[in-house]
Amino acid sequence: MSVTVVTPTKGRLALLERALRSVATQEGVTAAHVVVGDDCPFLGDEVIRRTLEVEFPHARFVNVEPADHPLTPRGYLPARLAYLRNFGISLADTPYVAHLDDDNAYAPDHLTSLVDLLERTPGAEVAHSWRRLLTHGGADFVPDGEDPWHPIARQRAASYRSLADQGVFVPGSSVVRDAMRVIDGKLLSRVDTNELLVRRETHARIPFPTEYTVWQRILETTEDMALCQELLRHDVTTVCSELPTVDYYMGGFSNAAALA
Repeated sequence: MSVTVVTPTKGRLALLERALRSVATQEGVTAAHVVVGDDCPFLGDEVIRRTLEVEFPHARFVNVEPADHPLTPRGYLPARLAYLRNFGISLADTPYVAHLDDDNAYAPDHLTSLVDLLERTPGAEVAHSWRRLLTHGGADFVPDGEDPWHPIARQRAASYRSLADQGVFVPGSSVVRDAMRVIDGKLLSRVDTNELLVRRETHARIPFPTEYTVWQRILETTEDMALCQELLRHDVTTVCSELPTVDYYMGGFSNAAALA
């Protein structure tokens, strides 16, 4: 079975190479990799780009420059990332599409475990894994009673307790057991982009949202949260492998304060 992995990137070449290697070493599937540069300096360098193409022949590198796409979202990063992800999805010609940020990595069985799960679950359109949190140096990162993704510092402990009650956080564990569920009309837990495998026709029907209200911006709603909301609104059946097959390195946009 064939899967296309979509990765937006900006200027983190060493981290991107780690992500590229993790896709290249996937077991049991044929993995294509679409890397979408956001006006990316190293993808604009012909020598570096050619070196990447030779080392990673499974990958296609596309650089989105403002002159070519002047109307793409600016100012709110999740809207921009949503556009880049949708652009990468549009280049996919495989039955399934997965996502990987340039600073994270897959375990070797990540894609095959999700493809197998969708193949044996009639009616399911989306599968996802769990993730293991790591520091920059590769050590386990255990949330210390606080939700590192909550935008309001004084509410992080309460958010952690709520997610722990749902089983998303387990005290003493670096594994985040993500889930996609709504209680009383509110999205209480969400699936990280890196964990997702989506049928291509589902993504064509339900892209990453690129429009965000003022309130969503105040709450720092990310594109994966917005996509989860849309998938739930459309009653899309989602299944979980319950395997921590994503290595998620802390310190990115959505959790920049986690390692402070």
